[in-house]
Amino acid sequence: MTAALLSSDALPASAQAPQELPPIIVQGATLDAPKLLAQTPAPPPQAQSPRRAPSPSTATQAPPKAAPPTAPAAAQPAPSAPTATASSAATGPVEPLPEPGGIPAANTGTSLSVITAADLKSQQVRNAAEALRSLPGVSVNRTGGAAGLTQLRIRGAEANQTLVLIDGIEANSGTDGEFDFSDLSAEDIERIEILRGPQSGLYGSNALGGVVNIITKGGRGPLTIAGSAEGGSLRTRDYTARVSGGNDRGNVSIGVHRRESDGFNVATARNPDLLGFRDTDSAALTSFSLKAGGQIAKDASFDVILRNVAKSGGRDGFGGVTGQLATAIDDPSRFSSNIWLVGVNVRWDMLDGALTHMLRANRNSTRRTDDDRGAFPFRSDNTSETDKVGYVATYRFALPLMSTAKHSISGLVEKEFETFKPRSDFTTGEDFRRSRVGTVAEYRGEFADRLFVTGTVRRDYNDSFADFTTWRSTASLKLPEVALRPHGSVGTGVKYPSFFEQFGFIPGFFLPNPNLRPETSFGWDAGVEFTLLRDRATLDVTYFRANLENRIVALGFPTNLTNDPGEATRQGVEVAGKYRLSPALSLGVSYTYLDARDGNGLREVRRAPHGGRVDATYGFDAGRGTFNVAAAYNGRSDDTAFRLGIDPNFGGTTFTPERVKLDDYLLLSIAAAYRIQPGVELFGRVENLANQRYQEVFGYQTAGATAFAGVRFTHQDKPLDGAAGK
Repeated sequence: MTAALLSSDALPASAQAPQELPPIIVQGATLDAPKLLAQTPAPPPQAQSPRRAPSPSTATQAPPKAAPPTAPAAAQPAPSAPTATASSAATGPVEPLPEPGGIPAANTGTSLSVITAADLKSQQVRNAAEALRSLPGVSVNRTGGAAGLTQLRIRGAEANQTLVLIDGIEANSGTDGEFDFSDLSAEDIERIEILRGPQSGLYGSNALGGVVNIITKGGRGPLTIAGSAEGGSLRTRDYTARVSGGNDRGNVSIGVHRRESDGFNVATARNPDLLGFRDTDSAALTSFSLKAGGQIAKDASFDVILRNVAKSGGRDGFGGVTGQLATAIDDPSRFSSNIWLVGVNVRWDMLDGALTHMLRANRNSTRRTDDDRGAFPFRSDNTSETDKVGYVATYRFALPLMSTAKHSISGLVEKEFETFKPRSDFTTGEDFRRSRVGTVAEYRGEFADRLFVTGTVRRDYNDSFADFTTWRSTASLKLPEVALRPHGSVGTGVKYPSFFEQFGFIPGFFLPNPNLRPETSFGWDAGVEFTLLRDRATLDVTYFRANLENRIVALGFPTNLTNDPGEATRQGVEVAGKYRLSPALSLGVSYTYLDARDGNGLREVRRAPHGGRVDATYGFDAGRGTFNVAAAYNGRSDDTAFRLGIDPNFGGTTFTPERVKLDDYLLLSIAAAYRIQPGVELFGRVENLANQRYQEVFGYQTAGATAFAGVRFTHQDKPLDGAAGK
């Protein structure tokens, strides 16, 4: 397991075994996601047991059992999951049941990190980007306040080279190819998986640097009604409500989240054109989610996903005094965004689970508006829509003469339609469209429960670019005799130009280029995971290297886009460790060294060579309370600034780029929660405890120390019959 964060299990601290780390289950690393029955938390181990027996979440993850030579191998049925015992239920509500699917992280050669709902809860974060900050190979940059553009980069790749999936639906905006992580509320997240390295062989475009795979909470489990209210610094108000319940025959989860904040002054300078004006860049975010599923027939099931995120707020302008570097300046400008994600999946298992068919259809509609009320008023309204329909088939089998080997072959065919609708004071109202057909073939093999290999190849047939082939291969080898697990991966990536890069337009600032070529990459990594102290600790060390060709770069001002003929390189080392010091105390650490260079050999901007994180979580009072301390370090990095000038020929403002340094910073946070009675929990946290003054993007201030506190209510009915898949 390579997850850098570790929190208490869903069980009370007193029920946690001191000898073993909790298992991590991965859903996003392969097309083949074996169907698993949902689990309730395991009962506490008996006091006389020196070691914890395998939990249901471990037992049901066994690969398919080999069938007799005359028949295909069928997936091994999962044993019935035990229900929560009275002793565990007395300490609080039963945790939501995990969604079916997934493979143990140790069974894949992909370099990955996993953040669980328990991690998010122990840190009390409201935006998931804060939990991702400084994980191995991950850097986060935010432009100002909590609603400001928040970019995530993996192994030095650009933000629009990271694919973000939410319940299998691509969440990246079709306009610029990015996902703004300020839109990602942590309230309904079950698990986040960060897959590092080129993943286009499986996922296609946007996965050139890596994938962030987000699984939200489902409805399997007893009928539960939950809500929370929080307030704190910057006049922040935060409210959540959720209702969920059901079993394999039918289940639903519905949640809402509202967050408002008066914000703080992001600008580093007053606006010379708006003397006396000063704002605090307030913002509001509302999210709604619905996740439902059930059985159509004995071996057929469906699930439906509906998600909406609406955000609005104030933003600053960009300028300053002639002769100085441009910074954020006070400005009454406003922005808003609205994202709809819709998905439907139908699954049909045959041959006792050996053959699986899946039909899926999803839609991403992202609308972003900006009302510039500065010296040069300008309004833009860009909408992107992406529709996908696909069919996946997986066949699992064993050969008669190799009973210890298990295999699966998967195939995917999907059709993708993209539409870009730019609207502004200077556009003609023309819509732009493109489409592609993607085909994927994947092989996954397991040999003697020691060697695990995958091979994937993808072919995209494009109507706007040349057809493209990408591939990926991984391997993981378990050596329990010496407590080692070597792992590695190699593959290629592609990133098609975004609609805005091809057809977007900002007069005086940005000119598109419809003739841009796709960016391409080849990358590999190799690492070793060590298991230490009788399974109480793991340490993973991975070296990675990748190149980038046809990099899309901006030249001059107004910005002109072109493909760089040079080759950018990214290489480095990732270290991730976990250690359960006691049944109640766990520790997670990570460190990344990154050397990312552009085609001219210069360091890539906003990519610190050094970064790291330490998390410690302590459970006390028989699991009623938790205390978390986190420290995230971001080293000194480069950025691009613009010096303001006057054009001698035309008299207009000029912006001359130059390199600047961003200082390093260390962000400390503490969080605590305590269940005062069944169903009622108090919680609080302090962010930027040391009141660090720093900039993640040149010219944009960040908040100082802030504190928040609230209360969480949960009412839970009796477990529904069949909630555990019975």
